[in-house]
Amino acid sequence: MKKVILVLLVFAVVCGSAFAVDFDILSYPSSLKGGDILVDLGIGYAGWGSTIGGKTKIPPLIVSGEYCLPVGLPISVGGMFSISSYTWEWNDPTYTNPHKTTYTYLIFAARGNWHWGFDIDWLDLYTGVSTGYRHFSWKYDGPDADYFKRSHSWNYGGFYIGTQLGAHFYLTNFIGANVEFGWPIYVKAAVSLKF
Repeated sequence: MKKVILVLLVFAVVCGSAFAVDFDILSYPSSLKGGDILVDLGIGYAGWGSTIGGKTKIPPLIVSGEYCLPVGLPISVGGMFSISSYTWEWNDPTYTNPHKTTYTYLIFAARGNWHWGFDIDWLDLYTGVSTGYRHFSWKYDGPDADYFKRSHSWNYGGFYIGTQLGAHFYLTNFIGANVEFGWPIYVKAAVSLKF
């Protein structure tokens, strides 16, 4: 966790020095203002499919929204939802049917971001924190399915605290692209809408 926070801070400092433009830590970047609503529709990578040796059925699909607070500080609050699914299939020579397990992950989160006040009209750099609930379920299909249904937990979940570092790149006043790094979703690429 400390390494993630360090990377976020280094990213913000490097970007600030690289652009060498006007910067005000207490103001929104020139691409945003208080009262703006940001919506991101994207796809991500979380590593879950590779850690279980599975095949991706649905990569992390992500919808997030934020409201830029008109309070004199560059803070936005909002939420995020993500769904992903992976399968793991293997054959056992003693059975005619293959074993197949499907894993599904859902994430519901509340997010808060600090937008760094660079005076660049197409760029919005931000860092933030999130907290939410991750839900995991699995379904087994194959030999001895009745045994697995009786002896294994099928659903569980838990709360988490995560971080994010990202950038919106606006192509017009209302449409742009978003790239974000963080946890529990490692990488996100999205289409961004601003209202």
